Amino acid sequence: MTALLNSQLPRLEDLLPAEVMARLTHAGKLVRYRDGETVHRRGDNKPGLSIVKAGGARTGIAGLDGSFLTSSTLGPGHCFGEFTLFAGLPRTHDITAEGDTEILQIPGARFFAVFDDEPRLARALLTVATLRNHHALELIDDLRRLPLEVRVAKLLYALAPVAEGRYTVKRQQEELAFAYGVTRVSIGKVLKRLAAEELIATGYGCIEVTDAARLRTWLDERMLIAPVQPLAHQE
Repeated sequence: MTALLNSQLPRLEDLLPAEVMARLTHAGKLVRYRDGETVHRRGDNKPGLSIVKAGGARTGIAGLDGSFLTSSTLGPGHCFGEFTLFAGLPRTHDITAEGDTEILQIPGARFFAVFDDEPRLARALLTVATLRNHHALELIDDLRRLPLEVRVAKLLYALAPVAEGRYTVKRQQEELAFAYGVTRVSIGKVLKRLAAEELIATGYGCIEVTDAARLRTWLDERMLIAPVQPLAHQE
């Protein structure tokens, strides 16, 4: 679930002063990709920070049957690859371009030349990493406390672009199943129950939330702690 939420988190580019972003741009190389072209493969040992400048970076894991299970799509301004720099880990996901895409790729040595001289870059990356870790811890807690239908409803509400009213979440059932480690059949049953409560309606490749405020009330009645706030309109 954390990965699905990444696209809703603050963008690294928005957290950096223009002069720091300019230094990163100078240190990196802008690489262009066609739709579906591979950016990185799982297991690649290529330390570096990547910042999406145009298009999208689709992250996921390829199945043995040739399917591709998407965990997130990061848009312009979002970054990835921090763990290759600070933890020395290989790439954990396959990353492909979604649409015509441009990615600023900053190799490890050039990145640290800027990082060691710019505390504002460290602060921005720490903010991004802390928020991602926060949502990872929430996921672990939810797995222990909440039934699947509440977890799915919580995710749909966290992705809300509005505080109330109707909105559409462009996620396939396979993505939700992969995020929660359950079968597509299990997710289908959960979505049917939420639809029976008139909280959502399902469509091709998307889920429509009929009323964000009503979904919030439904969650309040079933959560054991203070309700989640939608990422898109938190103060």
